[in-house]
Amino acid sequence: MPDLNLADSITRYIADWELLGGPCRERILIVVDGLNYDPLNGFGLTRFLEAISIGVSPKPILTLADRYGVSGTTVTIGTDTYTVRTGFTFDSTITTTNYDQIWLFGFDQNPALLSDTEVGIIAAFMNAGGGLFATGDHLTLGFGLCGDLPRVRHMRDWSSIPMGLELNSATAVNRIDTVVDPGLGAGNPYEFADQSDDIPQRIYPNYSVTDLDAGAGNAWEATVHPLLMLPGAIATRTTAADFTQDIDCLPDHPHESVCSETPTAMLAGQYNIRGQNFVEHQPLVSNSSQRSKAVVVAYAVSGGRSVYNGGWKPPVTPRMFPVISAYDGRLAQPYSGTTRPGRIVCDSTWHHYVNINLDGTQSAGGRTGLGTGSGSSFVPGPQLLKIYAFYRNIVKWIQQASRVWCRWYWDLVALRYNPVLIEELATPQVFGSWPSQVALGRAAAQLLAMQNGPGALDDTIASLLLNDSAAEGLGDLFATRTLRQYDIDPDDMKHGILGGSLVKMAEALPINDRKAATAFLKRGIEKNIQVFAPEVRRLAATALANQFKRAERKIALLRDPRLAKLNKAPN
Repeated sequence: MPDLNLADSITRYIADWELLGGPCRERILIVVDGLNYDPLNGFGLTRFLEAISIGVSPKPILTLADRYGVSGTTVTIGTDTYTVRTGFTFDSTITTTNYDQIWLFGFDQNPALLSDTEVGIIAAFMNAGGGLFATGDHLTLGFGLCGDLPRVRHMRDWSSIPMGLELNSATAVNRIDTVVDPGLGAGNPYEFADQSDDIPQRIYPNYSVTDLDAGAGNAWEATVHPLLMLPGAIATRTTAADFTQDIDCLPDHPHESVCSETPTAMLAGQYNIRGQNFVEHQPLVSNSSQRSKAVVVAYAVSGGRSVYNGGWKPPVTPRMFPVISAYDGRLAQPYSGTTRPGRIVCDSTWHHYVNINLDGTQSAGGRTGLGTGSGSSFVPGPQLLKIYAFYRNIVKWIQQASRVWCRWYWDLVALRYNPVLIEELATPQVFGSWPSQVALGRAAAQLLAMQNGPGALDDTIASLLLNDSAAEGLGDLFATRTLRQYDIDPDDMKHGILGGSLVKMAEALPINDRKAATAFLKRGIEKNIQVFAPEVRRLAATALANQFKRAERKIALLRDPRLAKLNKAPN
C-alpha cells in the first residue's frame, strides 16, 4: 500500500511552497492611468482582481501600479493587501527577469503619456517573451498607455470609434453599443445604467474549422481559442454538444471600441517610431515566408437603440465587430538568441473588467450587475463565472513561455500524489510500454484540465517543445495543429509525453520512501527540471517512432499477397 501520510505531507508541502512564493506563480504588473483599484468605485478593478487571485492555484504575484493616484493607497483583495505603486513609470526593473506579464488598462488620451524610453522598455519586454494585455475604451481613451506599442497598435482601434454624442449624427451612429434588452429605468427606458443589469452581451467565438475528409464536407473538426474554453471543455468539436463549454458572453456597454487582426499591409513593416527600429512582426519559425500576426478570437454585435447618457445618443448602424484579438509570439522567430516574442491579448473595452459592469457599483437604479448582493456579500451569477474564467484564461495564455518548465514540474509532482493516480503509480515500472504511457497520460490529462483549464495541456506541450532547440520544429507542427497532415495523432503524442514524464516523476519520488522524496524536492527545482527536459524530447521522439511503425504496418498490409486482387481492383 502507498504511504498516504507521505502523500498528504507532500501535497501540503506543494501548496504551502506555492503560496509562500514558489517560482511558478505568474508575476503580473497591472498599470492604470485613470481607472483605479477602489472597491467602492464603479471604475475600480476589484472584481477582476478577485477573479484572477482568489481560489486560484497557484495564486499570481500581483504588482498594482497607477500613473497617478494617491501615495500610500492600499488595496485588500481577499486576504491579501497590496500597496499601490503611485506615480508609476516604466524603468529598468520592468524586464522578463522580474515580471511575466504586463496588463495595461488605458484611460489617458495623451499620446505623449509614455516617454520614448518607456515605450522602448515595454517593447523590449514584449520582444523578450513577456506577455501583454491591453485595452482602452471609445475614441482615444487608452491611446496614451497603449496606442503606440508594437503589434498592439494594430490589434485594436485606439482613436476613431465614436462615443455617440457627436454633433454629426452620421458619425454618432457608428458607435459600438452592445447593451442587451435595455429598459429597466422608469423615467428613461434606455439608459447608461443598463450596462449594470444582469443581462450580458453575447459574443461569438471565431472557430477554426478543418476538413477531415479532403474537403468532402462530411467530416470536420472545430477548435476554439484557449481564451474561450471553460474548465472541462474538450480540445476539438465535432458535434453540437461539444460547444457547450465555450465562453460566449461579456459585460455590455453603450460605447466600446473594436479589435482587429493585423492588417496585411502592416505585416512586413518596421517598428520605427518612438526611437525604436526593429521588425514589428517576425517571420514564422515554421514558414519564414509568412509573418506572425494577430487573429480575431471572438466577435460581438453592436445593435443598440437610442440610449440616454447625459443626452440622447442615436441608434447605431447594426454590425458585428471583433471584440477580442490575440497575437501568439511563440510561433514567431526570436529577435535574439532562442527566446521568441511574447503573447498579446487586446479587448475592445475595459468596461468588460470594471466594477460598474460586473457588480453594479455606483450604477443608477440599484442594479447589482451580473450577480446578487453587494460588497463582501456579492455572489457572481453563472454568466459572470464564465467571464471570470476568461480572465484566468488570459493569465495562463500570455504567461512567459520560458517559465513553462516550472509549471510542468509542479504539475507532475501534484499528479504523482493525486488520490486518483497514487495507487497506480506505486509501481511505475508497469508503464514501460508506449501504449500504457499514452493511457496513463490520457487519465492524467483529465485531472489537469479541471485544475489548469482546457487546452492548457496542448499549450504546455507546445511550449515545452518550442523551448527546446532540438524539438522546436515538432513544437511548431504541434502548435499549429498541422501534425495530422503527416498522419500523426497529436493526442497520442501529448498524452504519451505526459504519461511518460509522470512515470519518470514517480520513479524519482518513491511512494513509500519519505527520505528519498524529501531529498528530491530539496534538490531544487532548477536541478530537477534538468532531468525532465531531455525526457520530454525523448518521449516526443518515441511518439514519432511509434507513428512511423504504424505507417510501416499499413504499407506492409497493402503489400500482403492475400490483398493482391483487392489492390488491382478497378475504381
